[in-house]
Amino acid sequence: MARLFEHVRSLWGRLWVLPLLLSLYAAAIFVVGDLRPEHVVVALIAALLGFWSKGTKAFLIDVAPYLGVAVIYDLVRYVRPLFVTPERVIGCELRELELSLFSVAPGVTAQDWLTAQSMPLLDLIFAVPYAVFVYIAFIYPAYLFFVDRQRMRHYLWAYAIANCTSFVMWLAVPAAPPWYIRAHGCAIDISTVPDPAALSRVDAMLGITYFHDFYARAASVFGALPSMHCAYPLIGLLTARRAATSRTLPIHIAYTLLMFTASLYLDHHWIVDGMCGWALAVVAVWAAGLVVARLYRAPALRTVAVPSADG
Repeated sequence: MARLFEHVRSLWGRLWVLPLLLSLYAAAIFVVGDLRPEHVVVALIAALLGFWSKGTKAFLIDVAPYLGVAVIYDLVRYVRPLFVTPERVIGCELRELELSLFSVAPGVTAQDWLTAQSMPLLDLIFAVPYAVFVYIAFIYPAYLFFVDRQRMRHYLWAYAIANCTSFVMWLAVPAAPPWYIRAHGCAIDISTVPDPAALSRVDAMLGITYFHDFYARAASVFGALPSMHCAYPLIGLLTARRAATSRTLPIHIAYTLLMFTASLYLDHHWIVDGMCGWALAVVAVWAAGLVVARLYRAPALRTVAVPSADG
């Protein structure tokens, strides 16, 4: 036991409690009766990384922005009722804005037109980016940890800045997604539960409940603006643009465009949402560059390509 204490002290000194913060958070969530398996899993992973070795401790510190976003997102559900009220939610006003800027035909939005063109093959194609984006947001920086650590830090801080900004916007400017207007009209019902929209067709086609279960955990129905689905791929593209190769840069671009199109086809976002998500990504990447340069004392955040590293 003495050796264990010495090991922990050599890693963290008086700050030994830091790897246990997520365990304390899980305990607090348990007390209020909202504990879920992912709370326990993430808390255990954080503790293991924090106490295993100097290398895993370094990884935990670098991914701290990602973990912080996860906790803040989880907490949004508790403050949402204070800000998201029927009179504050933007509903049909956003559809009217969409029609004034991007109508396909009189009274027809891009989402209306795409819904009319839906088919099983397109459902499957556009479900792919929605199925993998959460895993990419974790696996991609883990990969960068080994091949381009500075770029990983840039990506994760941009990810954190963009997400935290979006949480504030969701509360300050709550907005209904297209599927809500299609299903419920202009009347705003705060008690409406999150819905996978067109992704429910994919669940039914494949005989699964993946998307239903995923969106059941969403913090709010009225968080369409900005679209973080659209922001995430662009963050990856912008933080990789100096290092991505001729082979990987097209992958980043294709992922960005596919996600944007999927967000419309699946009835999850307005074009305005996606454009705001892209704008937020640009600002977040710029701000993250300043943060990382300051925190890690880098003279300038210019990611250097590593010959063996892919974007």
